[in-house]
Amino acid sequence: MSGKRIKVLVDFDGVWTTVDGQAAAVDAARGTKLAEASGLPLEMVLRCCDAVSAAIEAEPLEHGWRLDGRLTAYADEDPFLRHNATSSGIGILAGRGHAECRALQEALAARGHADLSALGSAIFMEASHAYLADHGHDLLPDAPAVLRALLEVADVVFCTNFTPDAVARSWVPRGFGFTGAEATPGLSLRGEARKQVLTNDPARPVPFGERPVAVDRSYYRAALEAESPDIVVGDVFSLDLALPLTMRADGHPTCRPLCLLARTRFTPAWSLGMAQGGGVPGLQLLSSLGELVPLAASLARAQSRKG
Repeated sequence: MSGKRIKVLVDFDGVWTTVDGQAAAVDAARGTKLAEASGLPLEMVLRCCDAVSAAIEAEPLEHGWRLDGRLTAYADEDPFLRHNATSSGIGILAGRGHAECRALQEALAARGHADLSALGSAIFMEASHAYLADHGHDLLPDAPAVLRALLEVADVVFCTNFTPDAVARSWVPRGFGFTGAEATPGLSLRGEARKQVLTNDPARPVPFGERPVAVDRSYYRAALEAESPDIVVGDVFSLDLALPLTMRADGHPTCRPLCLLARTRFTPAWSLGMAQGGGVPGLQLLSSLGELVPLAASLARAQSRKG
């Protein structure tokens, strides 16, 4: 790799931002929107949400963001995923005989909301867009300085489920650009990555510690193969890191990255333990954003010596 800069493919929200404000806005909207959609009293809807929350704590392997009935990420990995899990969890508890959850599910279905996961996603999008329109993404205080320093030693690709314009709005006022004459050298953006989409090719979960994680994510795989990063950074293990770690373990010819789990105050014990414990080859913990620059610089030096 002599003369070639290393490449860091990094998630955006949760790595470079705090999500507390946006998550609080989504949580505040959830009960109200479910009550409006169902026509049932808010108090009853909130009791259902509380029941799901208790179920998530009691059986975390059963709850998360469900797409076509399959778990794409676990509820305890970040607050956005917990929101998505709450909607689908109403249906799970309804199926187990929880009377109020069953009444809520039936009332929602009668009003055209049979797919609870889709309704939860719609509530998330509406509340998130309203918050971001008013506040924007909450960049970490040191994010601009870290990105400038990182670009000194590596090319950087933001790979995110957000739309490109939403991410760009956070960086352009800080002096970074992604297109045209204003583009920052070495910086690029892949938005709408659809990391969550499971594509059944094949639908094999891979065990990571105590949990199976789906890795049939063809859209995300295509991005990883196109970029061939040396480092992948993400804060949600299931969405960001399970697939590149599997590609590394499978001996992929061009994508065998070092994977860094960015620690947030929401990082669950199961993924934190894997990143700290050294039991997953290629996985390390990124305890703070500022650690990314020396890690990348060290890898760049090692690659240069190999070249």
